[in-house]
Amino acid sequence: MLKANLLNFTTLYRFGTPFETDAVTLDKKSLNFTETEQLPFFSFEKNDTIFTLKFQLNEEDRIYGLGQTLGGLNKRGKRYKLYATDDPLHTPEKESLYGSHPFLIVNNKFGLFIDYPSEIIFDIGFTKHDIMEITIPSNNFDLYIFNSQNNIEIIKEYLKLTGTPYIPPKWAFGYQQCRWSYPDAKTIKEVAENFRKKEIPCDAIYMDIDYMKDFKVFTIDENKFPDFDKFMKEMKEKGFKLVPIVDPGVKIEKGYDVYEEGKEKGYFCKDKDGKDFVATVWPGFTHFPDFLNPEVRKWWGRKYKLFTDLGIYSFWNDMNEPSIFFVPDALKKYLKEINEMLNKEIGLEFFGIKDGINALSNKREYYSEFYHNTPYGKFSNEELHNLYGYYMAKATVEGFNELIPDKRYLLLSRSSYAGHHRIATIWMGDNMSWWEHMLVNIRMLLSLNMAGFFYTGADIGGFGSNASPELVIRWMQLGVFSPLYRNHSALGTRHQEPWAFDENIENIMKKIIEFRYALIPYLYSEFFNSIEELTPFISPLFLHYNDDETSFEIEDQFMVGKSLMAAPIIQPNAKGRFVYLPENKWLYWKVSDFKERNVEVLNPGTHYIKAGLNEIPVFIKENSLIVLNEEKLNYVDEKATEEIIVIGFVTDKAEFIYFEDDGESFAFKEGNYAKIKITVIKNKNGYDFEVEKDESEKFETSLKRIKFEIYNENNEKVVFTLSL
Repeated sequence: MLKANLLNFTTLYRFGTPFETDAVTLDKKSLNFTETEQLPFFSFEKNDTIFTLKFQLNEEDRIYGLGQTLGGLNKRGKRYKLYATDDPLHTPEKESLYGSHPFLIVNNKFGLFIDYPSEIIFDIGFTKHDIMEITIPSNNFDLYIFNSQNNIEIIKEYLKLTGTPYIPPKWAFGYQQCRWSYPDAKTIKEVAENFRKKEIPCDAIYMDIDYMKDFKVFTIDENKFPDFDKFMKEMKEKGFKLVPIVDPGVKIEKGYDVYEEGKEKGYFCKDKDGKDFVATVWPGFTHFPDFLNPEVRKWWGRKYKLFTDLGIYSFWNDMNEPSIFFVPDALKKYLKEINEMLNKEIGLEFFGIKDGINALSNKREYYSEFYHNTPYGKFSNEELHNLYGYYMAKATVEGFNELIPDKRYLLLSRSSYAGHHRIATIWMGDNMSWWEHMLVNIRMLLSLNMAGFFYTGADIGGFGSNASPELVIRWMQLGVFSPLYRNHSALGTRHQEPWAFDENIENIMKKIIEFRYALIPYLYSEFFNSIEELTPFISPLFLHYNDDETSFEIEDQFMVGKSLMAAPIIQPNAKGRFVYLPENKWLYWKVSDFKERNVEVLNPGTHYIKAGLNEIPVFIKENSLIVLNEEKLNYVDEKATEEIIVIGFVTDKAEFIYFEDDGESFAFKEGNYAKIKITVIKNKNGYDFEVEKDESEKFETSLKRIKFEIYNENNEKVVFTLSL
């Protein structure tokens, strides 16, 4: 075992010869390694094929992290298998989802990151209540231990190690509408026209697999989308971004250019005999591009030119675990077994038949049957499995760097690995229209933010199953505070667009979305502040408070930036909820129409707060400010922001940094932005208001006025307007 010290309090322990995953941005070639037999915090055992780490858990130990996993925010009591898996049923016993983010924190003790590209099993007090056992089926991996008792500092150190989080364009903080599927241009136009006619803000509409010709990647079905160029221009004129889905599976079809090029140049993954591996997904028999090969990535990335030439800079990479419906030989074997049973009496065997067809999808053995040609040699997908989604995203981004180097892009991916957060983002996959999945949404949002995915979110309203109007409303209210605000539903389920229910529900949903757009100046400013400080944008209470450990127990409330706490209603038929308010006083704002202020000051402690179906509980921390845009918008970029309203609860002094840039380029990296420091100070007679502008020569703020609405501990309000 070798070790090397790096950063502030991080030690890298190297076992064997690890595969260079690209998760870490530091140049490890220059590290000064020394030999050691000691490993802090853990005992370990190993044989030729398995390495096991063991940590003795105390009763008070809390474990946080692991990114996109099910279970509680505190990960104790469950077994987690980090092996990228397409599983649409996120029930509590499931161990694997789409991504692998093997970073965790043992609260107030240390953190760790295991850089290993295949399966890792974390048994955190599941088999034995007082033991955390981590199993790696290899002796070749890197283990990073963050030796600090400060949770925030551990997260910062992890992000220094793996990279600064990805920043989407500003419009991506607007509302986005998606369904599998809006099958043609006519349907998408109708959806767009409904939003504009009903004056419900919306920035993006997604295009699922039906836009493609026979589900062939990098094609457009001219029958469903005639004159796509004209269609794209019409959507752009209305202020909509289109977000096409892109899958990795390439249909095997003579004359299909993507297939012919990939086959000719040897760009597809091979089987053990050196032939192109054949799997089955949406288009039928397909090949998988070998994204771990740099030449393949360059080829694939340039394919996005089909869309970028039309002004489309937003995409949705799906099915990239990779998902496999079946391989031809496996289906043939299954059908042969069924055929042999045709003349038999079937009883108990029926369950074998039923389970057998389901078991054909994503069988583990498939991933041992195809190979990658990497700069470091030939490896089976099983050995590098968790990297496939990340390297598909990397191919996409490398294409963007060539095709649209000055444009920020929205890139969602279903599968991901540690480090993915610095080039793109993910959504949380195929959730269901279940109340239970709202809590899953919150827990995963917090865990993913700790892993660097600051901009992420779940399918609002739930993807599968049928949603009730109440569920969609409450989830839309939760979504107001989620960086990615996308309503998405599945083929065959009830529609979830704002107008899909009745007029009253539509009006409530309209008000919710309008509140989201009013909050964007706050969300956007705090997002950039989080990037600068390398601290989670959406964060659990325990990262901010340590009040008799109560904040560690709260998993359904969270901070949005530094000033605002969300406590969404996530139970059916509830007219309110219990809320824990830590340490300081809070201004409770019950939002039904964001232009109205129904507020009261609450003391620290536990409160039951009432919130009807049309009301969103919002809490503003004492001595802090939020900013709103009260201008009516159909989409984020429709108008420049000339006036903001600052709402604050100030008993002493409060500050806020308002951030503004062009919202679409990387010019902010060159200092082309405006920061406006807003300060409110309480004095004997009222308040002092200070505004300090920091603008670059190449970027001036559009802001002309700031309105202040400041409350004191007696719920008394002071209103003031300042011209810039």
